[in-house]
Amino acid sequence: MTRRGLLLTLTEPPAAMEEEFNAWYDTEHLPERLSIAGFRSARRWVADVAPGQGKYLATYELESVAVLDSPAYLSFYQKPTPWSRRCLGKAVVFKRWACEQADPGGADAHPDAVAVMFNGIAPNSLQTRRFIATTGESIVLCELSTPGKLAYRLYGT
Repeated sequence: MTRRGLLLTLTEPPAAMEEEFNAWYDTEHLPERLSIAGFRSARRWVADVAPGQGKYLATYELESVAVLDSPAYLSFYQKPTPWSRRCLGKAVVFKRWACEQADPGGADAHPDAVAVMFNGIAPNSLQTRRFIATTGESIVLCELSTPGKLAYRLYGT
């Protein structure tokens, strides 16, 4: 059985570019990614963190991590648009993890989650999913029904 995949990004634009960054993400970047076969869904999250710690988290649910080797994905990833190059090139923080879901292997993102803890565990969570990044790193997403102090809350709500 093929395990589900997750593409996880942690980003932060310069403060002066935040409005443009969010416009790019919502109008160009997410539609591009969701047009690729094997990208099941995408969500953006935002947290009140100190500058330089990564204000935005994005979770892209994948059929499998192999989607990231597909010609459709690689065409966007290897040949970004000028707007993509501008927004990502100016990012203060940009981290990316390609992951395989380890536990529970076939679980979907919880539909009622309004916040997530990245590499943290919270009591009374809706669901906790564990992933193994292609770098070997262990990633934990704890999905929550209410935002907590250390959580990323659903963007746009």
